Amino acid sequence: MTRLKLFLMTLILLLFSGAGQAVAAGINFDNESLSYTISYKWGLVQKDAGKATLTLKHSGNNYEIILAARTLPWADKIFSVRDTLAAVISKADLKPATYIKTTHENGRYRKDVIRYTYMMNHVYGTCTRYKKNKGKLEKTVKKFSATGPTFDMLSIFYYVRSLDYNSMKPNTVKKAKLFSGSGTETLRIRNKGVEKVSVPAGKNFRCYHLVFSFTSDSGKESGVPMDVWVTADNAHIPVRFEGHLPIGKVRAFLTSAK
Repeated sequence: MTRLKLFLMTLILLLFSGAGQAVAAGINFDNESLSYTISYKWGLVQKDAGKATLTLKHSGNNYEIILAARTLPWADKIFSVRDTLAAVISKADLKPATYIKTTHENGRYRKDVIRYTYMMNHVYGTCTRYKKNKGKLEKTVKKFSATGPTFDMLSIFYYVRSLDYNSMKPNTVKKAKLFSGSGTETLRIRNKGVEKVSVPAGKNFRCYHLVFSFTSDSGKESGVPMDVWVTADNAHIPVRFEGHLPIGKVRAFLTSAK
């Protein structure tokens, strides 16, 4: 049970991680819907345990993004997950305006709402957290601040896709900040070069192989290091994710892109 719980809690991190500094000029995303299958692998054992769908829609000068993730029926009996992430980001520079994470995990409810404000190169976030405790809804408010590129676990996904990987030499490391409901993290991305990857959505995708790592403000690791493969074209669609757990690994595969 502990192993599966770790896998399920890592799901969102796997789907939305990345960082960098150099953004490709003139980046523009079309309306899209990306679907993924999440599986757990340990030796010869591989079991699909979850599904996730990410959608983006144009809304005036912004993009509206929604991620819906859920465990499959067999996994619900062990640790049920129904999570929804929503964000509004600027088309011009991909800066987030709002981020909402609503989680229903094994009967527990929590909702984080982060609102961003900007002043020069400084980014400020106000996070309001709603959490049920013994049937009562509790509310807490936290303030965050950072300097430079700053995102959350949903908006960072599109920032990663906007990077100009052609200008990044193999093993180049870039950084960005992440706001979560608990605090601020530093995210590092390393480009390992080009590889070919096959997933349910297609075979032999030419991809950039990226490696991500997370650290807290104190400098300690705050998340599972992971490998991500994004298509080596203008779309930079993530087709595969892989993160190591204490026992085994969790993987995500693109099943369709519309």
